[in-house]
Amino acid sequence: MRTWMHSVLIAVAALAATAITAQVPFSLDTTFRSSILSRDVNDIHLLEDGKLFLSGQIRFPGDPLSFRGSARLLPNGQQDLSFPQFPQTTGAGKIVPWIDGQFYVSNGLVRRMQPDGLIDPSFIMMNNGIYFQSFVNGDYHVYPDGRVLMSGKHTLSDTARGFVGNYNLMWFSNTGYLDTTRIHRKGNNCTVFNFAELPNGQFICTSTCTEFEGQAVDWLFKVNADGTPDTTFRSGVYIGSARTFHALADGRIYVGGNFQRTEAPQDTLRLVRFLPDGSLDPAFNVPQFLAGEGLTTSLGATVHGITPWRNGQLIITGQFRRVNGQVRKGICLVDSTGALLDAFNNAGVGPFTFQGTTTAGVIKPVINADSTFMYICGRYNGYDDGLTNDPQQRFVSRLHLGDPLTVGVAQPAPAVPAHLHLFPNPASSQVTVSVEHDDLNGHLVLRDALGQLVLHARTEGRMQQVDLQGLPAGVYSVELQRDGVRQRSSRLVVQP
Repeated sequence: MRTWMHSVLIAVAALAATAITAQVPFSLDTTFRSSILSRDVNDIHLLEDGKLFLSGQIRFPGDPLSFRGSARLLPNGQQDLSFPQFPQTTGAGKIVPWIDGQFYVSNGLVRRMQPDGLIDPSFIMMNNGIYFQSFVNGDYHVYPDGRVLMSGKHTLSDTARGFVGNYNLMWFSNTGYLDTTRIHRKGNNCTVFNFAELPNGQFICTSTCTEFEGQAVDWLFKVNADGTPDTTFRSGVYIGSARTFHALADGRIYVGGNFQRTEAPQDTLRLVRFLPDGSLDPAFNVPQFLAGEGLTTSLGATVHGITPWRNGQLIITGQFRRVNGQVRKGICLVDSTGALLDAFNNAGVGPFTFQGTTTAGVIKPVINADSTFMYICGRYNGYDDGLTNDPQQRFVSRLHLGDPLTVGVAQPAPAVPAHLHLFPNPASSQVTVSVEHDDLNGHLVLRDALGQLVLHARTEGRMQQVDLQGLPAGVYSVELQRDGVRQRSSRLVVQP
């Protein structure tokens, strides 16, 4: 009896200790600190060994005045001194993971990186191709087979195929050369900046264009998979810029940035949801973002990131100090109706001043594979989670996402599954699925647009071919499951 009671007391004590030490979602992890001095971190890629690859304009103590385009941090946030500088490394902008630990990163142009963060020599510097010369930088998209679609305003000189002059959407092979099998697209002496792929294979683009491929468009417009404009979508955006997108399966699109529409030119919009035809979704209550005093900005508040969270909620990041009048310093949480939620109340990043300009913003969050931590990056000095204020946090911070043993604390949803790599996509007769080594004991599941099961098969190798004969044209989801849990997924467009 005494032994049983002793065991119960130990268990109760252990449970109490767990409740005390359990981590509340979005609380700051003060064991992680970077020593970055300036200037900004624009993206993070989590490496397989627990280290972090950073892309931005980065300077550490002891560095010369010039900035590194990329750097590597140890798991505790400190600089990895073994990581070299350019020309072995490159970066500054967006990072896109690819297969086998490789990833792409932009430095104005696009480079492919090896798992160790060094340049992959099999993908050339794009300006080394004979038909392409960079001009005004934009954005990029990576296809599953490693091809790249790039935006901006760049000069082509492919006289053999008639692509001469400035173009805004250009396709490149998976070795970095201009793809001479594609029809490259352009507008009326304008620039296409950020863009994103939609579930149906189209792309939404932000630009300075009023005409594209001979069709009238707004500054925010959609193109089909081949780059031709979708004339059924008219957003009315005529000035400003969209910075980030999150598309829903039903065709609605969340758009964040700083822009105005012709229907209400006096209203500057930072976060909206568009319907498939480009009109604003009346079911979404547009939040009001304010930059706040002390920041140096001519544009006011700007939304830089939209990250899906649980139950249709969204983590919104950017340069702002208040949302709907409440203190949210660069990060907030809204639900699917646009309502501001309690998370990050009186929390967020502190101001950073560089050459007389003061900013305080979060570019984007990155969630680790098991959803225990969320990393944020941007341009800031100090982080306050509402309970703990750590002025030594700079440019990269780590937040807890809750402890699995926490009693009575709502837990985050599983991490958004990584993309499953499919090629070609769109496809017609068959598609090849690239499977990671850890997923060789899984199952492939193919569902149609209504969610009905079309195919179920065990994985049989790293590169598995799936027969699509007899499937009607449309959009399908391809999932890789292990023990009944979705690990990776992608959308597949089947063409006739």
